[in-house]
Amino acid sequence: MPEIRRDPVSGTWVVVGYRYIHIDNKASCPFCPGNEDLTPPSIREVKGAEGFWKIRCFPARNFLFVIEASDERKGEGIYDKMANLGAHEIVVESPEHTKIFSNFSQSEIELLLKFYQERVFDLKKDKRLRYIQVFKNHGELAGSYIFHPHSHVLATPILPERIERELSNAKEHYIRKERCLFCDIVKQEIRERKRIVAQNTHFVSFCPFASRFPFETWILPKSHSPNFEDISDNEILSSLSQILLETMKRIEKLTNAYTIVYHTSPNLIKIEPESEEEQQPLSGYFHWHIEIMPRDYRSSKYKREDEFYVNTLLPEEAANILRAQKI
Repeated sequence: MPEIRRDPVSGTWVVVGYRYIHIDNKASCPFCPGNEDLTPPSIREVKGAEGFWKIRCFPARNFLFVIEASDERKGEGIYDKMANLGAHEIVVESPEHTKIFSNFSQSEIELLLKFYQERVFDLKKDKRLRYIQVFKNHGELAGSYIFHPHSHVLATPILPERIERELSNAKEHYIRKERCLFCDIVKQEIRERKRIVAQNTHFVSFCPFASRFPFETWILPKSHSPNFEDISDNEILSSLSQILLETMKRIEKLTNAYTIVYHTSPNLIKIEPESEEEQQPLSGYFHWHIEIMPRDYRSSKYKREDEFYVNTLLPEEAANILRAQKI
């Protein structure tokens, strides 16, 4: 059984003992309608008027985390470890095997976003889980070997390293300036317009100033909001589905492999209290957002061994190229 171990030097938590189960997809796609017996039973399904599913979610067969595990942390000398507590779910986004993201209708993307919200909201009810991450890998360079449109929902008792750094930097900015770091970024990007890809009433998409990958694009709400799953206004959700679809139509004209990650705030139940002099509400300094990271042969590894990203394309140039795409 896998377990989670902490590296005392870097502070990073690592899943060890994971065994990948090879699934032969050549004969039949396990995500296509009619092949539901090739996957675990559904956790949740959205059905159309005809009674057939449009979106379905089930536990991953090659799971990293399991909900039945204990949240007890154990020591082994100076080392810390724990069971692989959490959840790993697969969301099949459409019954159509060859459908790519830019072929979705806006209403289909809106339905998918609502589905993600439901899963995040439901998993956050478990007080043992500290973070819920929604992500989509498309294409072999992004690590996906099943073409059928699908995404993952991971729930863990620990914070992902990047989220932890985002929280730390956003909090430091908030303490120094009493403003949200992400709100300041949004205002500057809109003011300068050098890296903007698209924008509408409620959202903006842009190539970040220090892009890690060619055509890397972020989508942020223009108004401060810490939780993706808390969007309830239909107009705002419609604006999000519109800008996400427009952005992906531009990106998919330039690459056939990418990762989309939804960065929402951690489970507030699991945030430890701070000293009174430093106490700041997380809802004041964290701003949810979507990060879209196209992949190529040079950047196909999610993280380089030297932990130093090298991007051959200036984000200003990338934004110009993306804006020029006819959609």
